[in-house]
Amino acid sequence: MNLRLTLLLLFTSTTTTLVLAQFLDLGLKPNYYQLGDHVDLLVNKIESDKTQLPFAYFSLPFVCPPINNAKPVHLSLGEILRGDRIWQSGHDLQFGVDQPCLRLCDLRATQSGIRRASNLIKDGYVVHWSIDDLPGATTFETNNHRRKYYAAGFPLGFVDEKSDVSYLYNHLMLVIRYHQEESNGKYTIVGFEVYPKSVINEQCPGTSKDYRNFPLVYKVDERGELTKERTTIPYTYSVYWREDTVIDYDSRWDLYYENESGESQSKIHWISFVNSTVLIFLASLIVMVVMIQVLKKDIRQQSPSLPVVEGDVVGTTGSTATSTGTTGGWKNLANEVNATPKAELLLTTLVSGGVQTLIAIVGVIAITSLNSIKTKHYFFNNHQGALISFAIFCFMGSGLVSSSLGIVLHKVFRSETGIHYDIWQTLILSFMFSAVLPAFLFILMFILNFFVWAQDSSTALPFGTIVVFVLLFILIQCPLGIIGGVYGNKYKFGPKSCLSTSGGETAEDKQREKNNMRNGSFKFPRSLKSLYKQIAPVSYLKNAFIYGLIPFGIVYVELLFVFNSVWLEKTTFYYMYGFLFITTLMLFIIIIELTIVSVYVSLVYYNDANWTWLSFKVGSSIGWYIYAYSIYYFVIVLNIDDFVSSLLYFSYMGLACFIIGIACGAVGVITGLIFVKKIYSAVKLE
Repeated sequence: MNLRLTLLLLFTSTTTTLVLAQFLDLGLKPNYYQLGDHVDLLVNKIESDKTQLPFAYFSLPFVCPPINNAKPVHLSLGEILRGDRIWQSGHDLQFGVDQPCLRLCDLRATQSGIRRASNLIKDGYVVHWSIDDLPGATTFETNNHRRKYYAAGFPLGFVDEKSDVSYLYNHLMLVIRYHQEESNGKYTIVGFEVYPKSVINEQCPGTSKDYRNFPLVYKVDERGELTKERTTIPYTYSVYWREDTVIDYDSRWDLYYENESGESQSKIHWISFVNSTVLIFLASLIVMVVMIQVLKKDIRQQSPSLPVVEGDVVGTTGSTATSTGTTGGWKNLANEVNATPKAELLLTTLVSGGVQTLIAIVGVIAITSLNSIKTKHYFFNNHQGALISFAIFCFMGSGLVSSSLGIVLHKVFRSETGIHYDIWQTLILSFMFSAVLPAFLFILMFILNFFVWAQDSSTALPFGTIVVFVLLFILIQCPLGIIGGVYGNKYKFGPKSCLSTSGGETAEDKQREKNNMRNGSFKFPRSLKSLYKQIAPVSYLKNAFIYGLIPFGIVYVELLFVFNSVWLEKTTFYYMYGFLFITTLMLFIIIIELTIVSVYVSLVYYNDANWTWLSFKVGSSIGWYIYAYSIYYFVIVLNIDDFVSSLLYFSYMGLACFIIGIACGAVGVITGLIFVKKIYSAVKLE
């Protein structure tokens, strides 16, 4: 059996390596140029802050089609998911050679194409091109003219506010900055600036301001329908090369990170960090008092040191908490604490999925933090598809841990630590604890993909990409889940382990194992109504409102910057990954501390032994706060008015909040498990 597992693990690792090599392109080495070398200009897509529907550049009916043998560029999996559709362009760029005026094409556009161009310009769409992995940028200066900074992309055109007529930018002045390396004397590209202009004819304006703009006025007939006439749009460009002695290859992204409020943003991050540190210090102080002073003293006493509310409180499934009249207090709840939780299979599935996302989140943030030291990209470009590809494979690879931990938790929650499941039970549980969450996410993304397809947006997944996801799920996710489940089933609980519910496999355990093999080791709820009663969503939301306030206060500031970068200012790049990593650690610390305090108060004051779902509520409550904030952000900040973009926004935010919620909920449940097992094992020792 071990040989089979080794061979299967080797096959899975080889497959993962091949897939990573195919879809995770880590082009990090600088491209060196010499005078006269051909330089590729790549066209990608257009996107807007007012909508969530980007479009491929060459899919637009009013731009020059691919010329001069232009071909599509191989895309990584992450680039496809971002909606990138990168092509070579027909622009003739020779390194170091200025071109004052070149004609690209004269496009005869239909009236429907003219109308679409006008609508896209009014929606604020910007164009994304790139040279040597650097986005074509619009140049800005701060109000005091002390600093220059870049915004990725350049506008498709502009709108005259008086006449409400759109004008197309059909002439582009490309300024490419390069730097000569001192080590080898070779040249690298360190800047790509685009200065668009709208001109009525094929004459390049140069530095002149004496020219007319190109209006987009579509023609209609007497019935109000578009005519069949065509409008000729002349496309021209000019190229200028400028040497930059200040910015080198390692610092060429710095200008993209600058903005008007750059210094104030850094101060806000530090102030938030100090406030969060103080808040965590106070919470840690409370936990220390509970753990060292109150709890330690309470364990040594024969009766509970804190008063308990009168009356019986219902504990876990099928069990009633000990009344306050008993002398043992919370120490008499040992049996109820070890009882099987309500909806145990659902809870374990959520926790194991949370562990899977937790590993992926921490791994991705940690790598991007190390990758962004001093804004230099050490492993891959954070702003390209490699980051998304890395996140996907981290998520899939962590299925090995989620299935293993899921089976361990399943045994602990059901007091079956002395039982060894048969192969079919192991396979079913392994799939549930490692594959349910990825399958759910994929199905939901597939459904949303139909809406994007209908809009002909570039974020619509091609059929080949969907097939790749299915193969990744079958060839990587499922085998890793099975391997993890097998090892989790083989995990031996030592007699001194705080997780062990028995000192070994007793006769009762053996009989239970036989019954499990005959009838199955788990039961599903008979109806949705019974599941509703087990989960009690109304009570869950009330508790989430209480428990999520402090964790949300920890992440609020960083959350604001992430929202702005993802939804509002798409031409900017988020780069404060160090602060994001610290904020994530602080969030986990505060959840751990809140879980300890909440479980202790529930046991001592309320004699409620249902600590499992309580721990999950404490952790996952942050997800509800983030989703509530996303609704506020949509209504107050964003300017989205079309149905599909709104649907995508709330669906993606729902997915993100669900993932964050179960990840933090897993932290809470694991913390509660360790805490409860530790204090009750200490009571037994006393």
